[in-house]
Amino acid sequence: MEGKGIASYLGIYMSETLLLMRRFLSDEFTKNKIGMRFEEWMLLFPLVDSETLNQKELSERLVKDKTTVSRLVDGWVKKSWVKRVVSDTDKRHYHLRFTKKGKEIWEKGIPIVRSADQVFRKDLSEKEERELYLLLFKIQTSVQLPNRENT
Repeated sequence: MEGKGIASYLGIYMSETLLLMRRFLSDEFTKNKIGMRFEEWMLLFPLVDSETLNQKELSERLVKDKTTVSRLVDGWVKKSWVKRVVSDTDKRHYHLRFTKKGKEIWEKGIPIVRSADQVFRKDLSEKEERELYLLLFKIQTSVQLPNRENT
């Protein structure tokens, strides 16, 4: 890496690629009038698989501070995308759940994401795609392991 520009660093190159992919998806969400921005869609993603996710867990999953997540959730509640449901086991806590309206709008984004995925992989062979997934998994693992050791 000595003597090469900063743009040659793997993390920078991957970040640039991610920005291009996000811009493409954002444009597609706007063009198709989904009813929420792609950025909002991605932030809501953790709620899809969980019936018991609370704001603290959402904050950890999104790697955002509690104040930011609190503002996000307040906005989602105001838009009727998400509701706060009191926990059955501890009345002091609540879980975040999609409303019917929120789930319907969120699901409108799925075909857009699926279509974009086809664009992203169109020039990759099956072998290249498998190798890419393996490489990304290795990178994710190497980044996550040091974080787990520090907690």
